[in-house]
Amino acid sequence: MKPTISNLAAYLKTNENELAKTIVDSVLERMELTISQQEKDRAVTMYEALVNFLSVSLESDEDSMPPELIEWCKLNAYELVSANGEISEIIVRYPPTREVFTDLISGWSKQFELSTDDFTLVLKKVNRLLDVSLEETVIAFEDYNKTMKEEFKEEIDVLSFPVVPLTKEMAVIPLVGNMDEHRTNHLIETVLPKVNDLKINYLIADFSGVNDIDELAVRNLDSAGSMLRLLGIKVISTGISPELAKTAVAIGVETDSISFYGSVRQALEMLNS
Repeated sequence: MKPTISNLAAYLKTNENELAKTIVDSVLERMELTISQQEKDRAVTMYEALVNFLSVSLESDEDSMPPELIEWCKLNAYELVSANGEISEIIVRYPPTREVFTDLISGWSKQFELSTDDFTLVLKKVNRLLDVSLEETVIAFEDYNKTMKEEFKEEIDVLSFPVVPLTKEMAVIPLVGNMDEHRTNHLIETVLPKVNDLKINYLIADFSGVNDIDELAVRNLDSAGSMLRLLGIKVISTGISPELAKTAVAIGVETDSISFYGSVRQALEMLNS
């Protein structure tokens, strides 16, 4: 290793804390951005690790990434998703960060009399670190965002199919929103067992709150009705829209074994008469 690069590596390792604070302050100043002290402290800690890693890589050609950098990226992504933010809020920080590092490297080049090749080497290593940081942040953001959406969807599914007991022999399921294959599968897998546990004789499936429904969902609901009848539970459907009726007839849903009423009230009047 050339003495100039060796001297730079030693300088980075000795001054990592001071350099990290300079980087964070300079980026925030360029962006005219204010962040919490906790977020700033985390950023300083991360850049300390990055500067230290840079010093080591200059001496040993280390190509792996510091774990502190990866964890920092994941934490930033998680907090952004939790706050319902956009990934662009983080991406916009990278150009000014590269500018700050370029200015620093130019200063180091003069201070330690680096050759053009040495300057290019240091710049490539820093850009590599920033590229990995950006990639890891975007990947983590997409993963957390997908996970949160799936969890939210599951919560919506549970809330969308409340089984409401009306009497010892009767319960109602108000169906709401858009019905698709996923949601009707959820109904079959998790809701129908709860219905069976109620030991009821009648189940009213109210469709008045359904906005849209596809053919696969209709087929799944038909299967669900067949399962309930096998369990000895009579299915009563209310609030069927003309569109749903057309779809059911078109795919050959057996309607002879199902009672249909315009509303839950009409169904209750019939059952109580």
